Amino acid sequence: MRLRTNIFVWVFLATIVPLTALSLGATYYSEHAYQREVDRAVFRSLDNITATLTRQQEANRHLILGISRAPAVQAYLPVLAAMQRGELLTNIGVHQRRVNHYFEGFQTILPGAFILRILDSQGNTVVKVSQTHISPAIYESLSGLRYAEQEINDSHFVQALSRLPADEVSTMVVPQNHASSDLVYSYLLQDCVVPLYRDGMFIGAVVLTTTGEELDRILNHATRLYGGSLMLLELDPDKSAQALVLYDATDKHLFAQLRRSPVMLQQSYARLLTEEADAKPDGRLITTNDTYLYYHSWLPYPNQFTSWLLVSRIEDDQISAPFTRIRISILLIATTALFITLLLTDLGARRIARPLTGLARRFKAFADGDRQQHVTTDQPIEEVRALAKAFNYLSETLQVAETERDRAQHMVLQSNKLASIGQMAAGIGHEINNPLNNILSYSKLIARGVKASTRLDAELREQLLNDLQALRDEALRASDIVKGILNFARQVPPAYSHFAIPPWLDDTLKLVQQSAKSRHIRLDLHNQYHGNLEGDRSQLQQALVNLLLNAIQASPADGTVQLHVHVEGERLIITVMDEGTGISEAALDNIYDPFFTTKSEGEGSGLGLSISLGIVERHNGTLDIRNNPLRGVTATMILPIHGSTDESAGQTEIDP
Repeated sequence: MRLRTNIFVWVFLATIVPLTALSLGATYYSEHAYQREVDRAVFRSLDNITATLTRQQEANRHLILGISRAPAVQAYLPVLAAMQRGELLTNIGVHQRRVNHYFEGFQTILPGAFILRILDSQGNTVVKVSQTHISPAIYESLSGLRYAEQEINDSHFVQALSRLPADEVSTMVVPQNHASSDLVYSYLLQDCVVPLYRDGMFIGAVVLTTTGEELDRILNHATRLYGGSLMLLELDPDKSAQALVLYDATDKHLFAQLRRSPVMLQQSYARLLTEEADAKPDGRLITTNDTYLYYHSWLPYPNQFTSWLLVSRIEDDQISAPFTRIRISILLIATTALFITLLLTDLGARRIARPLTGLARRFKAFADGDRQQHVTTDQPIEEVRALAKAFNYLSETLQVAETERDRAQHMVLQSNKLASIGQMAAGIGHEINNPLNNILSYSKLIARGVKASTRLDAELREQLLNDLQALRDEALRASDIVKGILNFARQVPPAYSHFAIPPWLDDTLKLVQQSAKSRHIRLDLHNQYHGNLEGDRSQLQQALVNLLLNAIQASPADGTVQLHVHVEGERLIITVMDEGTGISEAALDNIYDPFFTTKSEGEGSGLGLSISLGIVERHNGTLDIRNNPLRGVTATMILPIHGSTDESAGQTEIDP
């Protein structure tokens, strides 16, 4: 694949594709989040409208209940009781006028269009006031009574009326509102009825008929979110998949309209809404023409199972149109970016390919043996310039690399020689160790003879014993040196024991005190730990002596070597600090190598740090040596306070 194609593919896949996908994904995520916010807002709006409609209907029920308890109505109860017995009172006209005027005054005060009736025990209208208009009792009956409306003959209605609970508001359909044959559905709302009783006997009822103008006013002034339209449906549980339209702002159907025939919702929508409303009272549907139907259902009549469904119809464009426009813009931008990428890729590929081709020719010539190849570094592209510099560097340092290779081979050979020297030193150490053991043994025997001799005076005996002790100390010191060489060669495991830190530090400092005095170096001890340490006392002392001697030899005259000891958790930290010139960075990488030393010839063997490192690591510790920020070197031994005796070995030691 050519460079231009590669660059285009990678730029396209690395920038345009992910940016476009992320942008489109962000729009879908935002649309989804916006949809949830729309759902919450619309449901809150439907709940508020439902609450307002419910309060209006409750107000009507409280109104008719209060009217039934009014003095004017209570004073009319004897008239209804007399009618129930078939009697006529002489002052019936007075009572009727009083009730009519009360109803008329009530409707004058309260807004809205409604009808108030008083029915007798047979369901006939004896008093009727419709929107401040009093209906006179002009309809005669067979019993001789006069009614404000035509006499009805509906035994089922009379039985239902007589079974209503006393002193409560019930809802039902009063036949008087549907008596006209040309107005089958004059009023959509059911009537509020309060039965009247006297001496425990049903004698009539007070009826409130509302035309629904107040409900129309509430729905007309309700907030339409997102350009939606409201619709109120009535669902009858006995008529499955049918929905009566009570209010529809789009088709101008209102509660207060007189209808010759019921207006039913389209059957497919009615079935869908009925099934969803049965499953849950609130929800959202999407129709086939991308219309959102948000609905909320409730029971408007307390004693019936007829439910109302408030629906808000919102077109999909009201919600998704802004996001659709954004997505179209993103696709247009991506297409434009694609053409720009093609153009820039062609230009960039030409700028990169030309110098790379030249470099390829140089590399081929270099591989064929022409080591004098050189490339100009005045390239406009930084990476190509770096590649040209790298080629020149490769060409210029080839001879240096070959020299370094020869030098490395020489160092390997030298290391092998040093390893042989180490083995030889181990052999010599074994040979020296035997005479030292003999010297120590003979010195012990001589000391016993001196102590047991009776021919020597006390002063001479004391002098001889001191000389023998000095001889033993020097032999032991030589034995420790031999032991260090043997440990370096054999990697002897530590012999664990518990020993106190303060006397161990004092003994260690005594071993290097003479070296410090000869160089006028002051040893400064700061010990913050006075407990015990578990480890090989002799090996650890040897490691610390090596660090102290290195510090003494590195410090200038009249300098100070500081020894700090403290505990952190379960670890003992031993730090040795000198005031020397420090160690070069190149030497720091090799200080642990056997026989490596930065001292003058004859001043060191190069085994001290190697032996110390081995001792510390065999104690599961660490040894760190680094330069101080200002001057000198800090050597840090970190040892576990409680060692593992599993690693201890039965090394034969010289008994002091």
